[in-house]
Amino acid sequence: MNKGLPCLNIVGMANKTVCESRERIRAAITNSGFSFPRDKLIINLAPAEIEKTGTSLDLPIALAVLSLSMQILQQDLHNRLFAGELSLTGEIRPIKGIINIIEAAKQHGFAEAYIPAGNATQAALVADDQIQIFPVQNLREL
Repeated sequence: MNKGLPCLNIVGMANKTVCESRERIRAAITNSGFSFPRDKLIINLAPAEIEKTGTSLDLPIALAVLSLSMQILQQDLHNRLFAGELSLTGEIRPIKGIINIIEAAKQHGFAEAYIPAGNATQAALVADDQIQIFPVQNLREL
C-alpha cells in the first residue's frame, strides 16, 4: 500500500481480462462485508515478461488486498493455493484450467488448494494425498 489517490493497479503484462478484475475485486470485497482500503494499491504479477490471462487471479488478488489491509491474517494464506473468478457479489465462479492449476500446486509443494465449488469434480481427478482440495462458494467462506 502506498500514499496517493485511492486506486488498485495491476501491473506485470496482464491482459484485458486481468485488468478488468479490478472492478470485480472491489465490488466482491465490499459486497462480501469487507472494506476496500482507501489507499493506492499496486499488485505486481511477476514475472513481467509472461502474459497473464484469464479470471483465475481474481480470488488471489482479492485475498492479497484483504491481507494488506489486515482484514485477514497473512499466515492464513501460507502454503495454500487460491484460484477463482469473483462475481460482483463475491461468489466464486468456475475457471478454466483447474487440472493444470492443481498439478502445478502439487509440484510447488502446496498443501491445500481453495478452488471454485464448480470445479471440484475436475479437481478431484488429479487430487491425491499430496494436496487437499477445498471447494468454496464465495469470498466470505474463506
